[in-house]
Amino acid sequence: SSGINAEYGEARQEAVPPESALMDCVKFCVVGQKQPYTVYISSNSLLLMDYHCHLSTEEVSGYLGGTWNPSKLTLHVKGVFPCSLANSTDQKECGLLQDKIRELIAQQDMTVIGWYHSHPTSSPRPSQHDIVCQSVHQQHMRSLDGRIDPCLGVIISPFRGQSPVSEMQLFCVMHTNDGRPVPMHLEYTCMWDSTISQELATEMRAMAILYSHKQTGVKFHNHWRNNLTIFQKMVQSLKQKAPKDISDNRFVDILRHIVAKEE
Repeated sequence: SSGINAEYGEARQEAVPPESALMDCVKFCVVGQKQPYTVYISSNSLLLMDYHCHLSTEEVSGYLGGTWNPSKLTLHVKGVFPCSLANSTDQKECGLLQDKIRELIAQQDMTVIGWYHSHPTSSPRPSQHDIVCQSVHQQHMRSLDGRIDPCLGVIISPFRGQSPVSEMQLFCVMHTNDGRPVPMHLEYTCMWDSTISQELATEMRAMAILYSHKQTGVKFHNHWRNNLTIFQKMVQSLKQKAPKDISDNRFVDILRHIVAKEE
């Protein structure tokens, strides 16, 4: 059996939509259009998103910080800001966390340009709820002159399928003439970071400790499949986003230190 906590299937059966309820994202070329803006994502942002999604058997989420250049039509994701209380039912607590994250993003000379969440064992295609949430996020990006700045939606599926590499979907929502929301597939270019900073490693370590105390926290020593532990599976996925200057062995050592005792 999968190393994902056994109670996951029963506990989340009603909350996670069936595959048949998930919607395919439409490519812009299929409807005779070009993608309206170019998306760049730093490799460490991809790394931290994927890592966060590996920490829990339940859905996790967070915000994307970065910059939008309206003259060049470029959107650059430079930082990821996980919501550690994403599953909290206390709306006041969640609201305070979101305010804190937005303040943190602003302090780093970035703005909120998107959000991400996980579909732990199902496809990264968006559900109706995801599409509604994305539409709401996009409306919040409306500027004073009425223009709507871009907002990325990212869905990551860490534990679906046979491949150890997580599946990921970037999307936005467009509306048809009759007002029907349509999820649109977005392409992106990875901007490679040269190293994993001590600050990033410290944040990843703190997240590992936090989720190790949650009932839904992943147990890294558990078996996943194909003779891999969940830790080994995560390494395979995160290696795809690791700085090119770091050797595979060094990268594994860094991750071992980050999840020490949790592995």
